[in-house]
Amino acid sequence: MKKLHIYILRAFIGPWLITFLLCVFILLMQFLWRYIDDLVGKGLDFSIILELMFYASFSLVPLALPLSGLLASIMAMGKFGETNELFAMKSGGVSLYRIMSPLIVFNLIISICAFFFSNNLMPYTNLKMRSLLFGIQQQRPEVIIQNGIFVEPVDDICIKVDQKTRNNDLNGILIYDHRGASTPNNVTMASSGNILITEDNSMMILELHDGTRHEDVKGNKYQHQNSKFERQITYLELDATGIDKNNEEFFKGGYEMLSNQQLKYTMDSLNEALCNREEEICGNFKRFQIYKGITDVHGVVNGVYSYSKAPPLRITAVDEHVADKIKMDTILAMMDKVQKEQLYEFAVNYSRSANTYLNIVSDEVDGTRRWIVRHEIEWYRKYSLSLACLLFCIIGIPLGSIIRKGGFGLSMVVSVLIFLIYYIVSTTFESTVKELVTPTYFGMWISTLILLPIGIYLVVSVANDNLRINPRVLNKILNVLKLRRKKNSGDGDDE
Repeated sequence: MKKLHIYILRAFIGPWLITFLLCVFILLMQFLWRYIDDLVGKGLDFSIILELMFYASFSLVPLALPLSGLLASIMAMGKFGETNELFAMKSGGVSLYRIMSPLIVFNLIISICAFFFSNNLMPYTNLKMRSLLFGIQQQRPEVIIQNGIFVEPVDDICIKVDQKTRNNDLNGILIYDHRGASTPNNVTMASSGNILITEDNSMMILELHDGTRHEDVKGNKYQHQNSKFERQITYLELDATGIDKNNEEFFKGGYEMLSNQQLKYTMDSLNEALCNREEEICGNFKRFQIYKGITDVHGVVNGVYSYSKAPPLRITAVDEHVADKIKMDTILAMMDKVQKEQLYEFAVNYSRSANTYLNIVSDEVDGTRRWIVRHEIEWYRKYSLSLACLLFCIIGIPLGSIIRKGGFGLSMVVSVLIFLIYYIVSTTFESTVKELVTPTYFGMWISTLILLPIGIYLVVSVANDNLRINPRVLNKILNVLKLRRKKNSGDGDDE
């Protein structure tokens, strides 16, 4: 490797590492803000939160890698342009293609590593994160009780306390018991109490002191009874309490927890099951919806034939070609008004029944197709995000050469703008894929297909010196922005 290539890589790797950690941190803060309601106020140990953040940060790496590559490329090439090193390289006979070759190789390695990371390691971390997050969301009921707020630690039991201590001692307790439909008004008030959970997390023991109980009499809404107690113990059965880290079996079949090989196998199985189900639906529709009406109406038809002294028809549902053997015009001509109305009523009823059946099975088929599409999206995502690392590097190198400004300021603005365009296009078409509007491959690759020609055009134009921005114009733009900032800050100070 030439010294020039080493120098270029050193100028790139430093900003790349810093921006990568910064992007992961920003995305992690977004993740925490999304699940802030599930984390705050539950008395979680700091180690549990750190473990969740650790697993969540791994799931954010595929998104952080493309943005960090783009920003680092703009910063590195912008610094070369700002210090005239890029001009010196080109004057020495080094083309832009040779200058960008070490960065392309480095980002190609990053793309390959990103794919193997997404395919092998990220399903495991997603499984751990989902399992831990589900355990936190199903937190122990005594922990979710907060001062002055009605909570439902157990189904159909609402509790509000005025004060709660760390030892689960309660003061000012109000309990609404809605477990019995025949006794809707069941209220318990106590001055103090305590909550305990059995070791196997199967029962919650609620101990109350110095309270009263108001209860409606069963079967009579006009009668009720009041009682006082000095000490009362209630046992409530629990379903899913505590932070259960051994619930991974519930999430192993999720598409985010599968590698591409497992996704491919799952998609083949789902498609085969869908084809079998569609054939079954088609057969049932023919047998029980289309030709069933002909079989059930044979009494009316036979009645007409009997009235006309013709031999009665022998119609069975097994003969699917029976409709060709019946001349409906001749039959209708022999019917009177009452018989025609009866026949029309049969036809309308069976048409409605067939329409209802089609609506039900169409929802079922659409649900299965949407589930298959989710697996296809995840399969394509591993490739598209990995290739985006190389794509953004190809775009960032000529942009840095055009901007000729190092540092985070302008580079960050341009990088975020390009990444937002990529992200918005990706999420928009991904939504259309989920709604079964566009094919999966088109929706997942459209953002890459849009940016790839732009990147190639920028590289070719900058390599041939056909596209550049006058540094004076850029400086004027930056000075105008700085003046506006100073003016706005000055106006704020005057106010």
